[in-house]
Amino acid sequence: MEDNTSVRIYYYYDFTDTDHFCSRLEQHFRETGHERPLEFISWNCYRQQPGMDGDIYIYDAIALTALVNKGYLHQLPEVIDTSDMFSWTIDKSKVGKKTYGVPLMICANTLICRKEDDRNIKNIFDLHERTAIPLKTMLMYYYIQAFCNYQNDSVHRIFEHLIKLMGGREYLAGSSLNEYDGVRRFRSEECRYFLGFTESLRLFEPDDYIVRFANFSENPEDQMPLFMVDYASLGNNVREEKLLDCLDLLEIMTDEEFIFDLCVQEGRLQYMLPPCMSVYRRLAEMDPVYDQLYQQLLPEENGVFRYKKSFYEEFYRKSDELLESLMLMDHK
Repeated sequence: MEDNTSVRIYYYYDFTDTDHFCSRLEQHFRETGHERPLEFISWNCYRQQPGMDGDIYIYDAIALTALVNKGYLHQLPEVIDTSDMFSWTIDKSKVGKKTYGVPLMICANTLICRKEDDRNIKNIFDLHERTAIPLKTMLMYYYIQAFCNYQNDSVHRIFEHLIKLMGGREYLAGSSLNEYDGVRRFRSEECRYFLGFTESLRLFEPDDYIVRFANFSENPEDQMPLFMVDYASLGNNVREEKLLDCLDLLEIMTDEEFIFDLCVQEGRLQYMLPPCMSVYRRLAEMDPVYDQLYQQLLPEENGVFRYKKSFYEEFYRKSDELLESLMLMDHK
């Protein structure tokens, strides 16, 4: 009997411009002759596990090990061409030496300033002025990035400095992304430096910007740079004809034209960081800042934010405990 059931795609709710991504994916799927229905299911990959009925899962790599361990994901067949991807996005996403996902987009903790305000900031300790920082939401990411550089109590010095840049502990509770006013403060020049994501560049006035990936250490260079990477994976139970359609969907997601379309919507740059290297030349023709970004994404020492298999059980519990300890910490 012919299988006409829909492809169930669990996508995490904050992945790029989700509506545009879903509509363009379905459009490309239809243009290549496919008739199988697509069912898009919004899912907060940080806070909850998805259903086991997914055929494709789109998620942040921070949850990758947990999703593999809990039996959601299927090893990626070698038919998907990843040769145009930054190699570290493939090499450093393996679980048990097996590849489970194709990278869809990269995200980075980024320090941005106008060219005339550039003071050649090499690390977070070079900053000595008020800065809007989404510390509550990004707490564990900052902690992991700092810990990879220090692996000792010096990590707390970094948080003391970040709290000072924010203006004090009274700003900790309201420092989540949904309350983050960094864009307004940067645009009004209340803050000369912006700590956030490259995507916010689309909200800034046209100008020459210096964009550096944030270094949470005292070293001139980040010894272990880490990036948030979004991946797409096959569900563990997808089979036969539907499997072929799912593989075609993954090939569309990794196609240069599809990725370029995500990065340039209606002729406007979205300032996302695609994992596809060949796209950067075209993006740099629209804004040379992409030359800066490309050079920073090339090094093989770049890594991917990952957490262990107990992600869903402990990641945010530890984040809450860390936040509480920062609120109470002696800061004399």
